[in-house]
Amino acid sequence: MKAWRKFVDSLELTKELEQDYFDMRKIFQREGWSDKDLLSPRYFPQDLLKLHSKFQPKMREIFQTIKDYGFDVDGDEVHYYIMDKLSHIDDITPLREQDGNNEN
Repeated sequence: MKAWRKFVDSLELTKELEQDYFDMRKIFQREGWSDKDLLSPRYFPQDLLKLHSKFQPKMREIFQTIKDYGFDVDGDEVHYYIMDKLSHIDDITPLREQDGNNEN
């Protein structure tokens, strides 16, 4: 494992971001959205907008913290690492299937 990843994990730099992403997924579930609906939502609930507006700044803050501690890392690499960490949340918060089947 790369040193910067150990740094991120040991300081739990993604913990707040993971919670926000989980909360966003719960909103998607509440609204009855499918993964396809996420590509072009017809509306945006206020609580979702609030969480979404914090998401990118938190991603940038994590990247900047890694850089500030002297790690030579690419922004895309950090982005993919974080998105991979968030992917487990998709598994525990499944969305409505396109055919309307909500059983999982």
